[in-house]
Amino acid sequence: MLLKITNLNKSYPEAGQVLRDVNLTVSEGDVIAVIGPSGGGKTTLLRCMNFLETSDSGTMEFDGAVYDLTKAGKKEITSIRMRTAFVFQNYNLFLNKTALQNVTEGLVVARKIDKKTARKTAGKALADVGLADRLDYYPNQLSGGQQQRVAIARAVATNPEIIYFDEPTSALDPELTQEVLDAINALAKEGRTMIVVTHELEFAKKIATRIVFMDGGTVAAEASPEEFFDNPDNERVKQFLANIGNKQ
Repeated sequence: MLLKITNLNKSYPEAGQVLRDVNLTVSEGDVIAVIGPSGGGKTTLLRCMNFLETSDSGTMEFDGAVYDLTKAGKKEITSIRMRTAFVFQNYNLFLNKTALQNVTEGLVVARKIDKKTARKTAGKALADVGLADRLDYYPNQLSGGQQQRVAIARAVATNPEIIYFDEPTSALDPELTQEVLDAINALAKEGRTMIVVTHELEFAKKIATRIVFMDGGTVAAEASPEEFFDNPDNERVKQFLANIGNKQ
């Protein structure tokens, strides 16, 4: 076991309780696809796990160390973030920096890597996502799919133990979606540990080692992709898959 979330709860004044006693275990090499209806708590779960939101209750055990999700200190949060990476829906790139500079920035500033080594690492990460010819391009010179691949390269360059993906294709046109999915699929084949919140069900079925279905702020079901999609025994999952199928 690499990471374990226990009894995670989160509420907002305007939205009420968004997460209810969520438990999740992640082992090295897992690719966990988190799926479910909108408003089910998927993104909030990721944000709480990366301390972008403060939980109301819950603990995280990460590589043997236990953290209180309600009151982790700055030093603890920094320590965890140095070992994880987060890919956002909307890229979160520095608009005044090139693709190469966007990837090297965190390596030099946060991790104190020398600039020459950082540039070499960043260049390889960008080449790995098919952007070797776009190193000196600024975000406004790149398509949405290319920008998201820069964000993926930025995450991979830090060699994290876990990568969190928050609906990485939701801001993209359909024709640009596949290039991002291909980049994530390549990471899965490398054995990277990842948690991917996604609405792309065929993609989830293809890359995931485990499907986590969230509904109403809880983990309503958890199964292998084969069990989840081909032989579900949960009535809510059956309803969800039927509704998705009817919309296609």
